[in-house]
Amino acid sequence: MKTSAIIDATTRNAARPDHSYLKTRRISGDVLRFQLAFEEARLHEAAAASSAHRAGKTLVKEGSLRITQLALQKGMRLPWHEVGGALSIQILRGRLQMTTSDGKMDLAPGALVVLNGRVQHTAVAMSDCVMLITIALQEAVVA
Repeated sequence: MKTSAIIDATTRNAARPDHSYLKTRRISGDVLRFQLAFEEARLHEAAAASSAHRAGKTLVKEGSLRITQLALQKGMRLPWHEVGGALSIQILRGRLQMTTSDGKMDLAPGALVVLNGRVQHTAVAMSDCVMLITIALQEAVVA
């Protein structure tokens, strides 16, 4: 896997919430490091200021691997959707209620849920929350 030498989020411009770095430079190297607490604070502020009541940042986009940190404001509902590959959702802060065809799950910090590809799901933030989403896209989706 090619990744960046070391990206320390504390050196990035905190006032610029764009993702142009994903489009303008190739991630290469052996180690990629993030300060998730710093990213969490920035995302929380961006979600509070957003009319969509959410904000996300793709931390890794390498081949079929995607890692995204997502912040949702209390009450924010994600519509039913599915992803083109297996995914995990780890709650870092707050509470999230996720629903699949198997029923509802109340998730708190430290919870980790893994869904097989194409599993329909929806979620609602029971409080302001931040999660780390990891997706392993199927090769056909990546192309």
